[in-house]
Amino acid sequence: MISIKSKNLTQLILDLTITALFVFSSMFLLNYVLIAGPTAVFLSRSYKLVGLVFLILSIILIFYLIKNKDFTLKGKFVFPNIKDFILISFPLSPVIGFSIINLEYLDFFGLLHVIGISFFFSFILSFILPSIFSYFASYQMLMISGLALSFTILSMPSITSSPNSHFFNSQFITQGIYLFFSFLVIYLFYSFNRTVAYTITVVFMLTGAVGNIYEKFYGQEFAEEQTVDRLKTFTKNKKNKIIDKRNIYILAYESYPNFETIEYYGFNNDKQKKILENNNFKIYNGIYSNAASSLASISRVFDITGKISNNVRYYTSGNAFGLNVFKENGYKTVSIFKSPYYFGVYPITWDEYYPKTNVSKIGGKIITKAIYEGQFRFNIFDDNYNYDKYLKLKNQYLSSSPKKPTILYTHNGYPGHSNNSGKCLPNEKEKYFDNVEKANIEMKNDINVLKSNDPKAIIVLLGDHGPYLTKNCTVLREFNKDLIDRYDVQDRYGAFLAIHWSGQEPLKSNNVEIIQDILPIILSNITNNQHIFDTLKVERKFFDRFTTRISGVNISNGIIVGGKDDGKPLFEKRSYRLKNE
Repeated sequence: MISIKSKNLTQLILDLTITALFVFSSMFLLNYVLIAGPTAVFLSRSYKLVGLVFLILSIILIFYLIKNKDFTLKGKFVFPNIKDFILISFPLSPVIGFSIINLEYLDFFGLLHVIGISFFFSFILSFILPSIFSYFASYQMLMISGLALSFTILSMPSITSSPNSHFFNSQFITQGIYLFFSFLVIYLFYSFNRTVAYTITVVFMLTGAVGNIYEKFYGQEFAEEQTVDRLKTFTKNKKNKIIDKRNIYILAYESYPNFETIEYYGFNNDKQKKILENNNFKIYNGIYSNAASSLASISRVFDITGKISNNVRYYTSGNAFGLNVFKENGYKTVSIFKSPYYFGVYPITWDEYYPKTNVSKIGGKIITKAIYEGQFRFNIFDDNYNYDKYLKLKNQYLSSSPKKPTILYTHNGYPGHSNNSGKCLPNEKEKYFDNVEKANIEMKNDINVLKSNDPKAIIVLLGDHGPYLTKNCTVLREFNKDLIDRYDVQDRYGAFLAIHWSGQEPLKSNNVEIIQDILPIILSNITNNQHIFDTLKVERKFFDRFTTRISGVNISNGIIVGGKDDGKPLFEKRSYRLKNE
């Protein structure tokens, strides 16, 4: 007859062995079920280690079973207490946070999809499978293992997005710590007092949700501003009427940098500069944007502003002052994007646009995919859209020679920016340089098509912001402000700009300093109002999240404010003059 102490020890080893088997089996299966990404990499490495632990525990268990021949299995299935279902709030907490942060991509059914899929995933892993395995071992240990594994998997995008916070500079160790400590904390509280465990998990979920709500709605990319009806005021002035109704093509190349900046990276782009000059494009040196992301930057181009009074997608959906000015003057507005990323829940008022899909209609599937992939890739919305189809459609529009005056905007995918993971890849610059070559070929083709089919048109080529290749290849919030230099600012806010005027260059052309000057300088060229540029000119400073993107460094009329190069010009080569010059 075995002692109670020996029996309890054998049961504990059995519990640990079966729990290891449960975790191993779950990881092994999920490794083949989930799509490729950081989560799958974590699972493929982890199940091998857990498998090894299972083998070691199995050997120890066999030894104890031989020693305690009278030991018997409990042989009984255990099912969760109704109150235990409260614990599912723990693994769902990161999902609720991701949903709040990405709310603009989700309609009601999309939100239901994201939370519903994660609920069933956590429910199966935390309650269904543990009940099955509980025939042999402790249901409590199995359930909390399922909760911890679910929480770690669903938290993966948060883990991968903060490489500078990784323990021992290792993502894998950090993932393991998430798994181990989430199990340990819940197990201890659950063993001590279940009510306390229930309360803590709910509070954890609610505090996370409140924090995300605050970040979403109070730390957003736009600032409220009292505005008058700008369009009505603008159109009252008869001098603002467009008299030269040439077609206007604005072609944005994702994260294409200023020539000064790309030279700093170590890339020789003189060949592309020659192509532009030979095609009579005026290259504007020293140009930057007042925002450092595509949506934030282009929305301000369309609305001709710094402060905006609505969500950025409201403007990229066509609801912008600058675009409405052209509509009032009989222009057709056309936009061609490579994916519906630029459209949200707002009315799409472009006269023609592509793609037709509203991002909120597919947002649920996209956000769910990102969560289980383990990262929110900047280009994840492009996965379901064929870039060749975009190029073909763009080419059709550029060669169509529209009969009605048209302003067309198109935004491509090259050269693109860094991976935005918070850590530069070993080949980050080399990969970017390859993509610059692709962008150059695309740009050359666009120029040739337009010059052949619409030689009198105004053609604008621009980069929307920089590629994020310096320091950590992402936002610099964790860097001391004094370490932020000129090239860090250029790298995020600097922009490329070249314009083919197909006629007399505007008088104020050399006053162009930011890409938000594009529509004002065009209007100064096609109306009789010589003062229109100065009237519409946007303040020369940064407006969107510069406190996080470049640690609070700003610009004032081309001069850096704060940081390592405080008081110096942002660019050494400039088409415009600084105030002191």
